[in-house]
Formats: sequence, structure tokens, C-alpha cells
Amino acid sequence: MSFIKKNLFLASFVTLGILLPTAFLSANAFELGDGRTAFIQAPVLIRTAASRSTVNSPSTYQFTIEVPKDAEEAVKAITISPQENAQKINFNVSKSEAFIGDSFAGGTDLSLVNIGGSQINDSNEVTFVFDEPVEPGNTVTVSLKTNRNPRIPGVYLFGVTAFPEGENSLGLYLGSGRLHFSRN
Repeated sequence: MSFIKKNLFLASFVTLGILLPTAFLSANAFELGDGRTAFIQAPVLIRTAASRSTVNSPSTYQFTIEVPKDAEEAVKAITISPQENAQKINFNVSKSEAFIGDSFAGGTDLSLVNIGGSQINDSNEVTFVFDEPVEPGNTVTVSLKTNRNPRIPGVYLFGVTAFPEGENSLGLYLGSGRLHFSRN
């Protein structure tokens, strides 16, 4: 009798071990104990490009992010943070935009609630806040306009952070987008 009970217990334990993690993964949101939300599967920075790569010319910088189907959370905002570069780049945020898709040809425009930056610490950081969050399974591109590329040639890095929908959501650093500017 104890042999049968032991095997039933073991079978129940194994079954519970298989079902329990999938029950947690099928939740609509990944909430931390303090009420903040986070991505289950990280969005991915898949492309960084400039419409012109010569120094001192007007340009548009594009950052394309893929939101995996299993991210479980929609992307509500994206922040672009210029890193320690040879020269500060001034952005024209009023002419910036976002769309579903991944090329300069564009796609379905996304309405933005806000495009803003941080002038407090002179970081030149720009945040795009979407009116309707970008749902998992979509690719989004944010286009950041600049009046002029830097005058100093070289490689310029831009940190990209995605924020899930929800109050107090944790931003997830996706990596650095890299643009190279040359004299000709």
C-alpha cells in the first residue's frame, strides 16, 4: 500500500511541477510584488538607421523594436538616450513620429500621447509615449528627427529602453543603437 501511495504522490508532484509554471506564464500581466509590471519576454532592438550618414546634414534616426508574441505585455513607451558621444545631437522632437513596421518606407502611423525629453540633467533623452500600446507580435519604429547630424565624425551610441503598459512599469534596457557618421 505504501508503494502505491508513494507513486501517486510522485506522479502528482511531477504533474504539478509541469502545470504550475505554465499557469503563471499564461497570466495577462507579469506583476511584481510591489504592483509594478514587467515584460515576460524582452522586446528586441532589431535595427538602428539614419536617413543620412554624412556629418552636418539633416537626418532622421530610426530605432526599430520587435515585441515578441510571448512578451505578455504591450509596449507603452520607448526612451532613446544618447550615450557619451563626441558631440551632443539636438533633436527636433516636434517632427518625430512612430509607426508599425520596420523601414523608412513607413507603416501604419501610431498616435503619440507625448514626445518629451529630459532637460533637467542635459541628457538629451527623448521618450515616445504611445496613445495605444504596441501589442505583442508587432514591430514598432520610432523616428527621431534632427536638424543636423554631428559635425564630428565617428560612431554614436543611443541607449534604447522599452516600458510595458501599466503604472509604475519597469523599463527594460534593450541595448545600444549605433550610428556611424562620416565626412563623405
